[in-house]
Amino acid sequence: MLTSSFALYALDTVRFLKPTKGHEKRTLHKDEVILRALQLTEPEFGDYKIDTFTVDMTPSRAQQYIKEGKVLNTFINPSNKEWDKHAIAIKIPIRLGLISYRLLLVNKANLPAFKEVKTLEQLSQLTAGLQSSWVTTKVFNELEMSLVKSHTFEGLFLMLNKQRFDYLPRAIYEAYDELNIRKERIKNVVIEPNLALYLPMVTYIYVSKTEPRLARRLKLGLEKLLASGELKTILDKYYEEDIKRANLKNRTIIEIPNPNFTDQTVLEENLYWYKNYL
Repeated sequence: MLTSSFALYALDTVRFLKPTKGHEKRTLHKDEVILRALQLTEPEFGDYKIDTFTVDMTPSRAQQYIKEGKVLNTFINPSNKEWDKHAIAIKIPIRLGLISYRLLLVNKANLPAFKEVKTLEQLSQLTAGLQSSWVTTKVFNELEMSLVKSHTFEGLFLMLNKQRFDYLPRAIYEAYDELNIRKERIKNVVIEPNLALYLPMVTYIYVSKTEPRLARRLKLGLEKLLASGELKTILDKYYEEDIKRANLKNRTIIEIPNPNFTDQTVLEENLYWYKNYL
């Protein structure tokens, strides 16, 4: 009785990161998904608390904190084997697979180099700019694609502005906002108008293994959001304009295999709705 009584009245606390700048729409989306998952599970789990930390942190460093479960116990990240090993993956993609589609940020002086690109082989002749700790970087490395790495996110935009590499692939829900926020500092950077990449990937909420109850709660909340259609409603609220603006049906889509991706069924089950835009 003592155990069940404690479980009924325990206060679940979510501790997760908020970036310092440049990700406003993404942050609002993630915040709302987590908040609604907690609200919808109040009947089963009771009260909750949300603690956020406004700091920039690489995924690899965040993973160390998640292992400990003290400073952070929740992190949102693209699916990968390392995170699956060290944290509890809630395998309901909060962006319904949208991260799989990437647009290319390029230096406008280099636009002619992309006009004849139609295949992965042709794209591989050009050099991507990626942050060292990204899942995408690991994929590009394993496929032996040409790339330049940066240890900082902001450094990528400055390097592209100076033509240090050819393109920076960003998800549809990232590209427009990131460019707009920095338009005064990277005036030479534009979104390439004819290409998009398809790199199979999903975004999961990862919970510290020290917090199994919280993981169960968030999983139940996401299941409710998915079943009711609210998960897509929240996604549309923040990203529908960007999805339409990307105009994928009029772009050449280059497929990039992801050797580390093991959740193809999850992706297919959740990305079906997006075919309307292809």
